[in-house]
Amino acid sequence: MRKALVLAVVGCAFWLAPGALASTWCGNGELAADRTDIVTGRQIHTVVAIPAGAPDTFAVTADQLQTDVDSVDAWWVGQDATRRPRFDLANFGGTTTCLDISIMRLKETGFASADDAFDTITSELAADGFNSPYKKSLVYYSGPSIETNVCGVGGGDFDGPGVAIVIPTGCPTVPSDTVLAHELLHALGAVPPGDPHACPGDAAHVCDSPTDVLYPTTHGEPLSQKVLDYNHDDYYAHSGAWPDIQDSLWLSHLDQPQLAFKVAFVGSGTVTSDVPGIACVLTCVTQWDTGSEFAVTATPSVGQRFVGWRGACTGISDYCSVTLTTPEATTAVFGPARIPVKTAVKGKGRIACTPRCSLSFHAGTPLTLRAVPAKGWRFSRWSGACKGTRAVCRPKTDFALSVRASFAKKPASR
Repeated sequence: MRKALVLAVVGCAFWLAPGALASTWCGNGELAADRTDIVTGRQIHTVVAIPAGAPDTFAVTADQLQTDVDSVDAWWVGQDATRRPRFDLANFGGTTTCLDISIMRLKETGFASADDAFDTITSELAADGFNSPYKKSLVYYSGPSIETNVCGVGGGDFDGPGVAIVIPTGCPTVPSDTVLAHELLHALGAVPPGDPHACPGDAAHVCDSPTDVLYPTTHGEPLSQKVLDYNHDDYYAHSGAWPDIQDSLWLSHLDQPQLAFKVAFVGSGTVTSDVPGIACVLTCVTQWDTGSEFAVTATPSVGQRFVGWRGACTGISDYCSVTLTTPEATTAVFGPARIPVKTAVKGKGRIACTPRCSLSFHAGTPLTLRAVPAKGWRFSRWSGACKGTRAVCRPKTDFALSVRASFAKKPASR
């Protein structure tokens, strides 16, 4: 369901929250893609959408987006000191990190309605690769007004996709950070079914107080005059049985310690996580919210194969599910795709291989070695990769192996 914020009174003065300062986006260049993740967990990715044929206003809009995100972040923590929205950040050289803002050139010159804009922009986001199930999109539409007095539109599932679109030209007298907070909550899944104060005929908004940031209309009040769920009995920090946006996986927890997850390597390969945060080729340590759930996948480099996990992950499957309740560490073990197998004998006899031994052997393939003594000799023992005195040995073939079979001459019969 799409949910729009509407300006109730036209012509009111625009003003920022007391003390609010404009920010400058510290990024550089325009990129029509999601940059490398440096934040762990589900995230809110920001996009500047420019209609076809419109002038390139990315730089100005990116600064506005940065300013509004900073404002909403401070406001949110002021409303709830235990949470903050987890925005997608990128590294722009050295220690410089700021919002990962992408540019999207739309195929359309305009839209018939806010709902039309929502459907089309959502479709184009997916077509352009902004379709990770672990990222919601916050879009600033850098184009002409779509509907008179419609400031933005947003919608999403509590535990799935979501898109928030801010239309600054739609309500030039309304602070855009107020619109951002309103539409972002819709993208996070508000207002959930079961809300007792949903507006009559409009279950997407609450009508118990015009000070609620999810009230359906605004007179242009600054964000500082809005509250995050008036009385906390509708969609945030409530005690009801319906979904609570405070529990959203797209919010960082400030009331719990971050937990480390370390990935180490034997051999050559990569370890990546499904939830953004891990993309390692060398030993790395990432920090996660307590209780984070994600999965890691090991992928061998060319000429290597995955052997198995050690530590928090175990087994030989290249996929491992993780739930962090304490700091954890795992090692991904890779080995060569082919290995040399060297066999030698002491005394008289031979070693029979199944399959046939060769100088280059497919690693991981089951191998059976059998010590076959010559006439008048008996098998004594193995050394190297095989141990013991049994004539049959099945060594592991993950890495290069060397085996010796020792034979002893039988005593002369009397």
